[in-house]
Amino acid sequence: LHIINSLSSGGAEKLIEESLPLFNKYENIESEVLLLTNKNNVFDKTLIQKGIKINKTKIKGIRNPLNIFYIKKYIKKGNYDIVHAHLFPASYWTSLASKIMFNNKPKFLFTEHSTHNKRRDKFYFKYIEKFIYSSFDKIISISDKTQENLLKWLDIKENKINKFVTIENGINIEKFEKAKPYNKKEINSNFKESDKLICMTGSFSQQKDQPTIIKAIKSLPENIHLLLIGEGKLKEKNEKLAEKLDVLNRVHFLGFRNDIDRIYKTVDIVILSSIWEGFGLAALEGMAAGKPVIASNVSGLKELVQGAGILFPKENNKKLAEEIKNLLSNPNEYKSISNLCFERAKLFDIKKMVQRYIDEYEKLLNND
Repeated sequence: LHIINSLSSGGAEKLIEESLPLFNKYENIESEVLLLTNKNNVFDKTLIQKGIKINKTKIKGIRNPLNIFYIKKYIKKGNYDIVHAHLFPASYWTSLASKIMFNNKPKFLFTEHSTHNKRRDKFYFKYIEKFIYSSFDKIISISDKTQENLLKWLDIKENKINKFVTIENGINIEKFEKAKPYNKKEINSNFKESDKLICMTGSFSQQKDQPTIIKAIKSLPENIHLLLIGEGKLKEKNEKLAEKLDVLNRVHFLGFRNDIDRIYKTVDIVILSSIWEGFGLAALEGMAAGKPVIASNVSGLKELVQGAGILFPKENNKKLAEEIKNLLSNPNEYKSISNLCFERAKLFDIKKMVQRYIDEYEKLLNND
């Protein structure tokens, strides 16, 4: 049983959508999902079509502590071998549900999806989270840096470290490699085929930092357009920034899209400007589409992009604009970086990731 807040647009949610059908292809494995809310779900339809059972708690509000008791009851009824939690607050409610289960208890796992979160800015959360994380039999981080930061935050002693494992995210390489590109006019009727398109996918949040790319557009030639894919509470603020900088005609807010593979195959550059990141799934997808990727030089992106794509100092819109301009005006470098990015993507096939998770599941169950 996978427990997650929702199946809205995000990296962890996307990973659930991509990986669970692959898990279920294995003999004797059946994966299901329990959500805390149906709000803004976008990945549920695909999973349902592929035969994945999805339910939602009957409790109103994802931060309602009554979720603890509902989750406990749901786990008991389902008789699961493994319960796998993702994201906050689903992780808290799952952990606390496990603490009030005393018999026929399944194994509990948690995947840490980010190198940082706002709770780590408040010292007292360290003690709360040490208690929460202690419930999980295995804690999986999506990158080495994610695990390093988590161990430091929780102040984990050497004799407890074997409970922590890194399994890097993976993607469906073939889906992006073989995607059919659009004619640029199919994305926007005003586009010319000679226009250059740069693209970023991510929720409109402080973490993703779309304003840096919007500011970069201001100092780039008129034929360069920015596509921003995603939703989020800061979307309107970003629209107002584009209007204020007089680039609204070149910054296109596309909302949530389920054809990102085709869009990436159409655009010229894929960008990720995050201030912090767990892994940078969107950057990897851009690489798999054979596009050059430019990303902010932060943990979670640096390890993925360095030596293949281009890194720029976070929040530095002038340097980002320089890198975009240089890449688009130098065909040889553009081709070289595109090839390096594609080769890097091939190292992160989602099938390898799924097999590693299954190995961890089996180890836990065999240790009983």
